[in-house]
Order: sequence, then structure tokens, then C-alpha cells
Amino acid sequence: MDESMRHDIALFRYGLIAPLVNGQVEPKAYLKEVSERVHHVPHQGDKRIAAKTILDWCTQYKKGGFDALKPKRRSDRGHSRRLSPDDEDHILALRKEHPTMPVTVFYEHLIEQGEIPKNHISYFTIYRLLKKHNLVGKEILPMPERKRFAYDQINELWQGDLSHGPTIRVHGKAQKTFLIAYIDDCSRLVPYV
Repeated sequence: MDESMRHDIALFRYGLIAPLVNGQVEPKAYLKEVSERVHHVPHQGDKRIAAKTILDWCTQYKKGGFDALKPKRRSDRGHSRRLSPDDEDHILALRKEHPTMPVTVFYEHLIEQGEIPKNHISYFTIYRLLKKHNLVGKEILPMPERKRFAYDQINELWQGDLSHGPTIRVHGKAQKTFLIAYIDDCSRLVPYV
């Protein structure tokens, strides 16, 4: 979360507590009314906010001013909560063995090999780890990243596609036309149309 986002959220929080801080409202009625509404929190969406949370914001504001209303930065920022340093090293070593494998396939490979539990570590946790160590994308690959069904040799796989064409008149009757094309997966040559 960048500083601009933190400022927007602090401004929203101040907007809620300002009537309390300035003594413009009766606290009990105001807290009841505000906690029953759904608020649009900047960068976070629609939420209900508990009366206790609003009181906590008042206390923070009185102690530390406007900056105290800004969301705190994570103390473990830049580090995974799910992966230990040993797990990270192991996954990075495996990635270096398979640098050309797309990250989605690499993630599935880790699950299939039992390196990570299926529902314990998300794809995005792995992606962020690899991105942090520049092990994602073209900058690390000696050749362009291949997709799952890209073949190395010509004529190993042809793919076909069909598209509806314009309607034409033949002897006064409307005839539907189709465009059918084949492409060689390796060379990207279109041998037939």
C-alpha cells in the first residue's frame, strides 16, 4: 500500500471521527447510527465499521494526530507468511531447474510433486516469491517462455479453426460461407486456408 492510499484511508477515518473529536454529536447515538451504515472505504470497498473501531480511531488520533489514522505497514513486509526461509530456498532452487516452465505450470508441478500442500499456499504466494527474485518472465529465460502445447518440431501438431464468413448469393439463393484455416504449431506457418 503506497503513501497516497494510506493518506486516503486516514482521511476517510478522520471524516468518521471528526464529529466525535469536535464534540458536535452525542457519542452514543452517533456511534450507533454510524456503525449500522455501510461505508465505502477508499481502496478497500464497502464495509460496516464497528463502534469499537471508531472509538479506537478517536484514541489513536488524540495520541498521534492524523498520521496515527494511517494503516500500519506490515512488519514482515516483503516476506511470505506462508513460506519459511528454507521453503523459499527450496522453491527457488526448483525454479532454477525449470526456468522455462510457465509459472502456472510450475505451481501445479509443485503441488503434484508434493512440494507444497494444495490448499495451503496460493499461486500468488509462489508468483510473488519468483517475481521478487527475478525468476518470472522473459528476463530470466534463455528462450521465449513456451506455453503448454507448443511443439519443437514442425508438423508435430497442426491446429485448426473455423470462422463464419459472409453470406453470398449463388444462383439467387443465399449461401453461408465458412473460413477454415490450419496452422503449424511450431513454425506458425498456415499451410491451408
